[in-house]
Amino acid sequence: MMNTAPQIKQHGSVVLEALISILLFSIGILAIIGLQAASIKNVAAAKYRIDASLLANQIIGQMWISDKSNAALVANFNSPAGADYAAWANTVAQALPGVSGVPANAPTIAIDVNNNATVTVFWQAPDEAAAHNYTSIAVVTD
Repeated sequence: MMNTAPQIKQHGSVVLEALISILLFSIGILAIIGLQAASIKNVAAAKYRIDASLLANQIIGQMWISDKSNAALVANFNSPAGADYAAWANTVAQALPGVSGVPANAPTIAIDVNNNATVTVFWQAPDEAAAHNYTSIAVVTD
């Protein structure tokens, strides 16, 4: 006769293993959801930066096709009184969040006597406390 080792009873071990595997799977799914949310937030932030860059380059392009004399550039584009500045600032307020209704976030254009134009565009994402900015500097000459 053969000696056999006594059997150890493991009641419920399969259920416990199943519950642990479900727990690990759930944690993995929650991590993937968190990564997706972070990715969406980063895509939105990148879109705002691209829009700010586009708007700054748009107004610089308008400066290049306009009268490039210093007096004309200051009269048309210098903030806050320039005629072309007002229309552009309205476009910025419609395109970027946190610009309209917040005077500190209004875009600025400064043109010095050497026709160095400094364009600064601000925006503030809905879920952020601080504003971001994009600055572009161009020399507008003939």
